[in-house]
Amino acid sequence: MAKSEHHGYTVTYESSSHWKVITQMWGSVWPKVLPYCIFNVMVAAFIQWLDAQDNISLAISDKGHSFMNLMVAFLIVSRVNISIGRYNESRGYLSTMYRESRELIQNMVVLSGHNTDQRSKEWRNEVAYQVCLLLRVAMGVIDYSENYINVWELEELDDDERAEMKKYIFLDTGGGQNALRWAHGVRTEYEENMRVPIRMAYLLRKTIRSQRQHLGEPLPTPQELKLMASVDNFMNGYYGMRKFLTTPFPFPLVQMARTFLFFYVYTVPFALLSDDSNAVAHCVVIFILTYGFMGLEYVSIELDNPFGEDDNDFDNLGMAYTAFEDTYLSILHTDGPEWTDRLRKRMDPRNKGLGQGRSETAALLV
Repeated sequence: MAKSEHHGYTVTYESSSHWKVITQMWGSVWPKVLPYCIFNVMVAAFIQWLDAQDNISLAISDKGHSFMNLMVAFLIVSRVNISIGRYNESRGYLSTMYRESRELIQNMVVLSGHNTDQRSKEWRNEVAYQVCLLLRVAMGVIDYSENYINVWELEELDDDERAEMKKYIFLDTGGGQNALRWAHGVRTEYEENMRVPIRMAYLLRKTIRSQRQHLGEPLPTPQELKLMASVDNFMNGYYGMRKFLTTPFPFPLVQMARTFLFFYVYTVPFALLSDDSNAVAHCVVIFILTYGFMGLEYVSIELDNPFGEDDNDFDNLGMAYTAFEDTYLSILHTDGPEWTDRLRKRMDPRNKGLGQGRSETAALLV
């Protein structure tokens, strides 16, 4: 990359410049690792001072460290590799959802664009709205562990959509009817948030199917199935993301790696006492070793959960907004500014009272 650019989605850097890569603080683990390095150097300096006193030596054999070094390196490298795999896996699921939401909209407007009557435009607008909502609630599920906002309370949902979502969850939300009496056990808000995109996909499939009643010239079955396939593929991405969110990194491996790591790193100063090098050399080596091992552990921690507010996290909602904008462009090209404005207002919490709401548009579809 010729020039580093902060595009807002994740950390970028200029890989051709070694100096810039080494010194860049945006997305770096330096701020988190540096306190450990300083503390370990202070420990080394203190025991070096004690060793210089008469009859006070805390030196230990370095043979044990030689054997432990292999175990720690194996655990840390294995953890980093698994974390990178999970990081790429989650990005793949996100990419699937973004791609299929765009593909569904583009195929819909291309295949049905020859229908230019009012009811056809209303159908396209409703499908586009539900596709955007499906993507939005999927992003809400991903972000729930960070902001604890229930997806049925998202501002993009109007009152009818919100009531529809609350009606089909196994929680008492205080909003009247719900599905609680059919539950097999007590469900948490986290579990019920994960259920909402499934319900939204069902409603989207019903709306796509309704094209037979609302298009002047209905789509042939193969074309309708093509739109349905995009919903299926989107949900494959969502179910993959759901698997990712409900399957954390194996705790026993994390516990073992971290236990070995701390024991190894903070006993290095004692093992180096038997070395003939001077105190400054010992401190430099200890600083570098601590940075290397603790830095890799913090890289794993960063990659374990790539969603949230950390520098290296995905801006999944920001990328979803670009998918919304691509949807607006498709509607603009096919149905014009009036229908694009209507869709944009329905997706903008600040304009909920300004455009035609779902109750009106959906009523025209019934």
